[in-house]
Amino acid sequence: MYPILLSTPWFNIYAYGLLIAAGYTLGTIWILHEAKKDALNTEAIFDMLIIQLIVGICGSRLLFLLEYTPDKLTFSDFFAFEQGGLTFYGAVISSFIFDLLYLKVRKLPFWRVMDCIGFGLPLGIMLARLGCFFNGCCYGTACNYPWGVEFTHAGPGLHHPTQLYESASGLLIFIAMQWFKPLRRNYGEAFLASMSLYGLFRFFIEFFRAENPQVFMGLKLSQLIAIGAIFFSGIAWRLIIKQHKHRIMPDTATVNLEQNQE
Repeated sequence: MYPILLSTPWFNIYAYGLLIAAGYTLGTIWILHEAKKDALNTEAIFDMLIIQLIVGICGSRLLFLLEYTPDKLTFSDFFAFEQGGLTFYGAVISSFIFDLLYLKVRKLPFWRVMDCIGFGLPLGIMLARLGCFFNGCCYGTACNYPWGVEFTHAGPGLHHPTQLYESASGLLIFIAMQWFKPLRRNYGEAFLASMSLYGLFRFFIEFFRAENPQVFMGLKLSQLIAIGAIFFSGIAWRLIIKQHKHRIMPDTATVNLEQNQE
């Protein structure tokens, strides 16, 4: 593994931090690209994404401490980022709540903006998980497959490179979203589809993750959140369909003009 990409007498450049920053930057660029094409207020969305970065890191740190070391949930340990410890779903949940409030205050269309995020977020996942791979964290269980990797913190032998599995899933979701974009009928469907696909991939990848503890019926917290994300997305999708204000494509159902004239 290569946790430190560049070491100097004055500072070190860590692969984990660099690739997470690169992932967020690439995702932000693509989100703003989609927002501009949709004639949205890109300046307001950019401000949201900058603040969301801080909110997401704090939410990610909080969920990590709750899941792995609840006894260390203190002010000093919370801000000890140099010790590592961030959870993706913590960032997603806290960012979603923040976006909901922010977009309401700025009076921007929530689901239209969230669709832009749904298109760009998978790119961020793709790069960020490469940072986990180079850092040697988030590794998988032991395996004997040709693509198995030795991780310093995992002990001797080959292990599933689950970081690469997630990185590949991010790329696949991004490609799927590009295919799905002209097919969506309502705003919000792209974001919900993106979250559902990630939840599906993450649910199965977690079976190969080594360090995540089981919390309920043999399932890990990330798997339970993945199930919740898919369930929530399904309910939200049905609600969006019923609200014509979110419509992108017109209804194709036939209309009885004679009945309307009566």
